[in-house]
Amino acid sequence: MRGLIAVALLVACADDGGDPVDAGPDVSGVPAGCVAERALDNRADDNGYDQIRVLYVLPSDTADQNRDTTGQICNSVRGFATWFHAQSGSYLRFDTSNGLVDIGFVRLAKTDVEMRGNDPNNGSVDFGTAYVRERIERELITKGMIDRNKLYAVYYEGSSTYACGAGAYPPLITARVGTMYLGGLPIGQSVPCGQSHPWGQDSLVPNYIDYGMLHELVHSMGIVPASSPNQHQFGHVFDSNAVAPNRDLMYSPRMGGNDPGWATSDPAGLVLDLGKDDYFTAQSAELDLARMSLLSPLPDGATRPSGW
Repeated sequence: MRGLIAVALLVACADDGGDPVDAGPDVSGVPAGCVAERALDNRADDNGYDQIRVLYVLPSDTADQNRDTTGQICNSVRGFATWFHAQSGSYLRFDTSNGLVDIGFVRLAKTDVEMRGNDPNNGSVDFGTAYVRERIERELITKGMIDRNKLYAVYYEGSSTYACGAGAYPPLITARVGTMYLGGLPIGQSVPCGQSHPWGQDSLVPNYIDYGMLHELVHSMGIVPASSPNQHQFGHVFDSNAVAPNRDLMYSPRMGGNDPGWATSDPAGLVLDLGKDDYFTAQSAELDLARMSLLSPLPDGATRPSGW
C-alpha cells in the first residue's frame, strides 16, 4: 500500500497565538463518547485550552455516509486516543461539549473533481494532485472555521490520486489540518483508502485509517523534527536499529528501497517512538510530542506548534 503522506509546500495559516492557552477546567481522559446529533456549527467548548477539532468533510457532490452520526468517526477518534494514552501516559485534548467529542459536519462548495486536482506535476496549489489537504484547509478558512487554538482532524469523504492522507509540517508547512482521504485511490492501489482495512470499530482497536489520522495530526504539530536521528522524508522515521522499524507511528519506507509497508495491522500494534530517541521523551529532540500543548494535563513547559 502506498505511504500516507503528501507533504505539500504551502504556508496556509500562520496565526501566532502566543503562549499555550490555559483557560477553564482541563479534564483529562479519553472522551466517553461523541455528541450524537449532527452539528453544522461548533458547539460551546468545554475549555479554552489548545485542542483537536474533529470534522467530517464532504465535497459538494459526494454521497453523505453519515460517519459523524453512526459512531464510525467517534470510534476512530476514541480508538487512537485510547492507544495514545496507553503508549504515552498522557491524553490528547479534543474539542468537547459536556465531555463528549463535538464532531463537526462540513459540506464544501466545490466538487470532488475540483478538490482532487488534475495536475500530477503539482505546478500550483489550485490544481496539483498533491494539494488536496491545502485546498480543504483553504475552504475551511474561507468558511471562517479555523480557530487559533485548534488542530483539525478531517475525515474527508473525497478522493485523491496522490495519497491516503496528508498533514502539515511546521515550520516548513505552517497549517492546521491533518486529513485522511476516505475515497483516496493512489496510483498503484486498487482499493480506496477508506475500504482497505476496517476502521472506526466498536472494539476501539485502531487500524490504518485510525492510526493514519493520528499520524497526520502528529505531523501537523511539527513532528518528527528534522534534527531527530532517524528522521527522513519530511517528518518520518526509519529506525534502522529496531527489529521492526515499520511499527513506529511515524514510520515511512525509504525511497528506492524494499522496506516493508506500515505495520498498522500487526496484532501487536504500533509503537510511539521506537527507542524513544526521535520525538517522544527524546532527550535530544528540539520538538518533543510529550511537551505539546495539545496534551492533557498541560505539560510543564508546554510548546505549541510553530505558527500558532
